[in-house]
Amino acid sequence: MLLKTCRCGKLIPQSIKMCGECEQRQQSRYVVYNNTRRDQRAAEFYISKEWRTLRPVIMSVYGHVDIYALYVLHELKTLEESDPIHHIVELEEDWEQRLNPLNLIPLKHETHSTITALYKQSNASMRATQKRLRSLIERHFKEAGGYEKVLSDAFLVTPPLFRGENSPRKFQ
Repeated sequence: MLLKTCRCGKLIPQSIKMCGECEQRQQSRYVVYNNTRRDQRAAEFYISKEWRTLRPVIMSVYGHVDIYALYVLHELKTLEESDPIHHIVELEEDWEQRLNPLNLIPLKHETHSTITALYKQSNASMRATQKRLRSLIERHFKEAGGYEKVLSDAFLVTPPLFRGENSPRKFQ
């Protein structure tokens, strides 16, 4: 059996991601974040049935590929179930966009950290990053046969309302 080193230094089988202790610590990190830093409504949303149902569908719409890494960094990064789905217009900014498939983009953790940093730089940087993410989504859907085809193949429908200058539905 091939072994590798866990982040804590223990030797573990190469087939597993991390040792049991590190896995427990990682899970508790998210629990602590949800309980102390995240808005209560957002924390409840991320454990809701509607989010848990939509999340894997969004992953499959993008073929489990980080399209930011693909189109911007020119790297093929395959997504894992633990990788985040990013809300382009964040929940705090527009709650109504939380389930809009055109507002959601799956990313690797590293990519998500990069985008979060760009969001935090300034409002202008956040708006520019949001515009770039939408253009990547538009490119992806065009290459896959168009919005209607991709979304209907995944049994998704975008919400009918258009909200705000930063609405992801501008591209429909």
